[in-house]
Amino acid sequence: MDTSCILLNGDYTFLCLIDWKKAMKLVFTGKVKILKYSEKIIRSISGVFRIPAVLVLIKVVRSIYKSRVPFSKKNVLIRDRHTCAYCGKSSKRLTIDHVIPRSKGGKTDFDNCVSCCEDCNNKKGSKTPRQAGMRLLKRPYQPTISEFVRIRLKQSGVYELLVEIGIY
Repeated sequence: MDTSCILLNGDYTFLCLIDWKKAMKLVFTGKVKILKYSEKIIRSISGVFRIPAVLVLIKVVRSIYKSRVPFSKKNVLIRDRHTCAYCGKSSKRLTIDHVIPRSKGGKTDFDNCVSCCEDCNNKKGSKTPRQAGMRLLKRPYQPTISEFVRIRLKQSGVYELLVEIGIY
């Protein structure tokens, strides 16, 4: 069963998504309040339990805010919403493309990397988009922390739930 639960800090700010097993541990140890239940249930020897959808910690935990979203392939794919920056196709098999190739001095960061399908990546090769006769549909950029969290929430399908509860 692949069920994620939203974990909110004690001040109702988004912390993370956790799996249902961790959520149930937090519930049984009394560390969280349940704001909303999901439709899914689990059965055990001691009874039947509904899996929570949204939890809030009893205490506020200090979270360390980074000034920037850390660069990784996964984060580039999330920023680009799993679509190719050249043809716009959405696919699970995307790679990362350097707009200005590394062989031509391009850096490996958010401002130079985009998600790219295999066909476009092979067509572009180690050329710039102009040299390859290709056009970027979206320009690469460094996402902010709040923008990135909002994108992740929308992709996971929990953003609407947080809006419904009145948190966003």
